Amino acid sequence: MSEDGDFKEKISAFIGLSRQNNDNISIKHEYLKLVKEFHPDANKEISKEAACEYMIIINYTYEQLLHNKNDFKPIKTDEYEKNKIDGKYCFINEYGVRELISDKIYYIYKMGRLEFFKAYSIMHRNPSFKGNKEKTGYEIIGHLYKAYKHYKDVIKMDKTGNWAKGALLHLRYAFKMNENITRGLSTSDEKGLTVV
Repeated sequence: MSEDGDFKEKISAFIGLSRQNNDNISIKHEYLKLVKEFHPDANKEISKEAACEYMIIINYTYEQLLHNKNDFKPIKTDEYEKNKIDGKYCFINEYGVRELISDKIYYIYKMGRLEFFKAYSIMHRNPSFKGNKEKTGYEIIGHLYKAYKHYKDVIKMDKTGNWAKGALLHLRYAFKMNENITRGLSTSDEKGLTVV
């Protein structure tokens, strides 16, 4: 089985197990096992880029399973069409100002940037997470996952490379931020698991 296939199988098993088990301690135990297996610091056999992608998905899945177990919905690839007004994409920027954008790739890029900067600003407003590491960390993870999905769509769709270069750069920043969040969230209270 391919590395990607193995990962998808393990994430599916994690979601299935979590839905059957309402015990958050067991869910956390399974999450930490996945972290140990796929975090770029813990597994040098997986490419760093793949490990970073896996960790964004793992963290988002874990956060959703803890807080939205019965309403877990992965982000659909092309949810952008629902935001069209008169043939243009409606984007609400960080200042609450509505922009109408005709270029779909640029619109998706801006969506990714907005989610990334939401995560970035939360992290910088709460550098020590002010005693609520898990709630703040998972809020950041939710925004990073959305940024990841938007940037991956830009990279996939942009044949000219104009927006893909910026998306790839911001995606790497998102991976780095996610790595740091994961280090901050893993604990040593689980027997037999190494802290990343």
